[in-house]
Amino acid sequence: MTPTLSPLLNRLCALAILVALIGAGAYGIALPLLGSYQENSERAEQLRAALARYRRAGGDLEARQAELAKLKQRQATAEGFLPGGNEALAAAEVQNRIKTLAEASKGELKSTQILPPQDEGKFRRIAVRAQMTLKLPAAQRVLYGLESGTPLLLLDNVNIRAHADRRREETADDPILDLRFDVYGYTSAAK
Repeated sequence: MTPTLSPLLNRLCALAILVALIGAGAYGIALPLLGSYQENSERAEQLRAALARYRRAGGDLEARQAELAKLKQRQATAEGFLPGGNEALAAAEVQNRIKTLAEASKGELKSTQILPPQDEGKFRRIAVRAQMTLKLPAAQRVLYGLESGTPLLLLDNVNIRAHADRRREETADDPILDLRFDVYGYTSAAK
């Protein structure tokens, strides 16, 4: 014999089963769908914000191209100037060039000294004093290399003397020289 429940208890059990099914449906189906909807909504908002940024950047394209053209023009006009963000970097560039030329010519670079910068109009003169010992053909290569390259450098106070400790077996065609000079270039003061 199976126990029978009262009609009220039957209804309550049916109602409990219905609530359990609705709860299981809500947790198993509706909540994941709502979470997915919320994630998709946030992602869509991020994409809308990115699209707005790209449209603004696209709207600025003409202005940015004009700015790039100005920068290229400024760079072309500054081609002969010394590179570097400040005077010390520009002077170091000149020293490196002197050292490279002296080493390539197999000369002995004795010293370099950075001279105080000077304003000349809207330009800044950066100068370096150098002293080296080398043979005549090497001296010609060094002086030519300094004046013919870029950035533009100029020589001043050039002093060339035959080396004091010259040996008698050296020929007059290939003497050892003491070479002293100032070399300078310019940076643009209007940066």
